[in-house]
Amino acid sequence: MSELLKIPLLISTTIKHYFNGPPKPSWNLNLHLFTVMFKSMLENSSTRTIEQAQRESSRPIPVPADVMINEFKINNKYRYEAQVYLEKILKPYEHVLDTDWKDLKDDGILSEWVQVPNDGWEEREIRKTILYLHGGAYYVCSKGFYRNITSSLAKKANARVLAIDYRLAPQNQFPAGLQDALAAYLYLLNPPKDAGFEPLNPKNIVFSGDSAGGGLSMALGLAIRDAGLPSCAGIIGWSPWVDLTLSMPSMLDDESIDYLPNLTISCFISHAESQAYIEFKEKAAALTEKIKKQNIGPKIWHDSFDSPEGRINFYAPNEGLAIPYVSPMLAESLGDLPPLLLVAGDGERFRDEIIYLAHRSAEPSKYKGPSYNANKFEKSSFQIPTNTTLEIYEEMPHVFQMVEHVNTTISYEHTAKFINRVTTTFNKPLSPFSFSCINSKGEFSPLKRYHKEILKWKKIGILPNNKQMSLK
Repeated sequence: MSELLKIPLLISTTIKHYFNGPPKPSWNLNLHLFTVMFKSMLENSSTRTIEQAQRESSRPIPVPADVMINEFKINNKYRYEAQVYLEKILKPYEHVLDTDWKDLKDDGILSEWVQVPNDGWEEREIRKTILYLHGGAYYVCSKGFYRNITSSLAKKANARVLAIDYRLAPQNQFPAGLQDALAAYLYLLNPPKDAGFEPLNPKNIVFSGDSAGGGLSMALGLAIRDAGLPSCAGIIGWSPWVDLTLSMPSMLDDESIDYLPNLTISCFISHAESQAYIEFKEKAAALTEKIKKQNIGPKIWHDSFDSPEGRINFYAPNEGLAIPYVSPMLAESLGDLPPLLLVAGDGERFRDEIIYLAHRSAEPSKYKGPSYNANKFEKSSFQIPTNTTLEIYEEMPHVFQMVEHVNTTISYEHTAKFINRVTTTFNKPLSPFSFSCINSKGEFSPLKRYHKEILKWKKIGILPNNKQMSLK
């Protein structure tokens, strides 16, 4: 969306804000403008190619004056190490996955340290470190585009932030992004001699991410648990995308105030023909045909995934949507994970899946997965409840933390407290779970009745019957 085209929309939205009032009472002008502009950009994305969308969303923002950025590359040896672990835990699913993720086409993972100058981090007993995974539906955005968030986290949490450019779809299918995230974690645990820091205690590390990055953070936590690797201190998901089957009611809510339309980002964008798009469609069709013809491995997907219209997202094949490292909400068990902080806007599309994931992690024996995974929890080795904090911010859209707002300030404060709590509370019991709504005054209240209604939903992990969902 060109700058000239933005001006009339900015003016009309500002006039409506002051004369007609905002869409919700707590919305300031910043949030109103952001929501309208972002929604317009998504609705008009069909004129852009995948390459254009990736290029535009990867432009780094200027570095804040009170923050220092140190860019570098994580060596591919950490990717190869991560590959060994992933091959082990992905073995039950390998018959529905493309093997291209193993073919590395670059010499390392573009990464950056975000820190406050002279923070004395190296000399601390507890070197608080945040591994941040950016959002963007797994196919757009970059570490540089997220410097406002990573810089704010570094300052407010008094921590160093490692942000990476994990490989993006559709050029790089699942589990390429997960491989890069795991490689970054392994780098922190065993850095090269010239890294400038000693190996980190995993209990000093917190995973954090928003939207797809929040889902990837959850997937990384599951992968580490399942591979038997040392657990990090905690995981933070801001509006995490944890159900790629689009099965929860809030995803299709016609009255939603969210800037996301009634389908997730990667499902509704109709891109102009380009080399990346053509190659994606060809490879996706070939993989689907291969899966249909083979007799290797069990059917691990629901019948609703057999869409005659083709793939519904760029990240993973339809047949792989129920893989727990693709849709963490559908994992056989969400127990035995490090403490979780899950944050949702009450008006966002992903609200219901975040609520359901929170309950499944806090009470894994009570809230089971989808019907087609019946009795799998009982066979799981991970049945200890996960300490889970769920915060639902009233009237807020998807990843509202990107915009200056009173709830943004509150969310950052709570996030910093969570990081401090999980990195300093060694061998001390934590409260089992905390589920709350938070208003613009910072006041806490219990979950609403409609939040709890989702716990009765019978179509968990079942793709809605909606032809508009497919990528043609």
